[in-house]
Amino acid sequence: MRLRSLLVGATMLAMTSGALCAGPALQADTTDTGDPIISPALVSEIQEKSAVRSIIQLKPGQSVEAVAADIEQASEGSRVLEAAESPNFFVAELDGATLEKLKQDSRVQSVYKDELSMPLLDASTARIRSVQANTAGWNGTGTTVAVIDTGIDSDHPFFTGRIADEACFSSSSGRDGAVSLCPNNQPSQTGPGAANVEIPQCTVNGQNACSHGTHVAGIAAGKMVTGAPGNGVAPEARLIPIQVFSRIDNPLTCGIGGSTAPCFLSYTSDQKLALEYVTRVVRTFNIAAVNMSLGSARGYTEACDTDTTAAAVKPEFDALVSLGVAPVVAAGNAGLPNAVASPACISSAVSTGATDDADALATFTNRGNLLDLFAPGVAVNSAVPDDVYGVKAGTSMSAPHVAGAFALMRQRYPEYTVAQSLQRLQDTGTPIQFDSSGTAVIKSRIDLERATTSTQGPANPGV
Repeated sequence: MRLRSLLVGATMLAMTSGALCAGPALQADTTDTGDPIISPALVSEIQEKSAVRSIIQLKPGQSVEAVAADIEQASEGSRVLEAAESPNFFVAELDGATLEKLKQDSRVQSVYKDELSMPLLDASTARIRSVQANTAGWNGTGTTVAVIDTGIDSDHPFFTGRIADEACFSSSSGRDGAVSLCPNNQPSQTGPGAANVEIPQCTVNGQNACSHGTHVAGIAAGKMVTGAPGNGVAPEARLIPIQVFSRIDNPLTCGIGGSTAPCFLSYTSDQKLALEYVTRVVRTFNIAAVNMSLGSARGYTEACDTDTTAAAVKPEFDALVSLGVAPVVAAGNAGLPNAVASPACISSAVSTGATDDADALATFTNRGNLLDLFAPGVAVNSAVPDDVYGVKAGTSMSAPHVAGAFALMRQRYPEYTVAQSLQRLQDTGTPIQFDSSGTAVIKSRIDLERATTSTQGPANPGV
C-alpha cells in the first residue's frame, strides 16, 4: 500500500455506465466465405432437440426478408422469430431439415446458436476466482464489510440476515438545497433501518435514485438466493451500510458536479463522521474493509496527503489501517492515464481501478502508479432496490470486489496487517500492463484462489 464542504468538499458517486465510451457501429462481415459456416455445436444440439433458436448471418447485400421467407416454407419444424431489427441477420428456430437446406444456401454466411449469456456478477466473481476460494471455505465468515455510499435496500433478499448494523450521516442545507437522506429526517441516525433507501427522498421520476450503494454492497457480500445472479465476493460476510449522501434540489449546486437536479452528493464532513463511526465499531463487528465508491472529479498524479482538501479523510483512513481495516476506494472514471481521484489519492487508501472480464482495462478507469489493484468493473450485475438486480459499470463496481477480497483475507490470514493482505493480493494477482503517459506500468488484478491458497508463503510477514 502507498502507506470539498459541498462545492468545495462535495464528492460525486464514482460514475456508472454513463462514463462508457460508445463503441464503433456494428457492420456486417464483407468477406464472402463461400459455403455457409455451420456451427458444429448447433448441428449436435439440433440432433438432440426438435428445434434450436439460431442466428442466421447473411452475406453482404443479401435480403433478410427473402431468406427468412424461404425458411418459413422450408419445414413445418422451423419458424422465423425476428427478422425486422437488422439488415444483416435474423433469428429463427431451426430443425434438422431446414439446417440442411441452409448448408446449401449461397446467401448465408453462417448459422449458429443464439446463446444465453450468464449473469455478469457470476462472470466477474469467476474472473477473480472468488468462486474457487468460496468453495474452499474462504467466504468471509466472521468478518464484516462497511459500505459508505448511498445506503441500502435493507430488506433485499441478497442480504438476508447479514446486515450487522446501519448508520446515516446526511446533512441538510438550505443554501445548497441539500436534504437529509436519513429515514428519521435528521442529520444522523444509527441502528436498524438507518441506511434504508426505500424512502420518498430517494424517489425521482418514480424510480429509486439511491441504487448505487445497494449494488456496491451486493458485489462485496451478496449471497445467492433464487433470482440472484450469483454470490458476491464474500457471501458469508456481514455488512454495515452507511448512508453519507444528501439529496440536492438546487440546480446550481448540482451543476458543480455536472448533474441536473435533483442529484445526490456527499459532504466530506459526513464521510468523516461515517469513518469515525466505523472506528468505534471495528472490534464489535470484526470489520475487514471499508468501501468508498465515491470521489472528486480532479485527478492526482502523486499522493495527495499534503493537500488538505483532497486528503480530508486521511486521519480516519490512517486510524482504520492501524485497526486492521482496509480503506478501499474507487480510482475514478475520467480515464486519466496517470492519475486517480480523491480520496483514492491518499497514501493509506487502497486505490482500485477497473478491468473487464477479459482483463482489458476499462476505457473509463483512472490508472497510473497510484493505483494499487484492479478488479472487474464493466457490466457487473448486482442487487438494486425493490428486491431486483441490475447492471452497472465503473470503478465503483471494482472497489467492492477488492473490499470483499479483504474480508476473505481477514478470514484466511487473521494475523495479517492491511499492508500484508494488500501485498499478498498484489503478489498473487494477474499482472495487467498498461501505458501510463508513456511509461509501462504493471498492476495486479486480484485472484482470490491464489491469494487464499495455503501453499503460498506469507506476504512480507515483517510488514
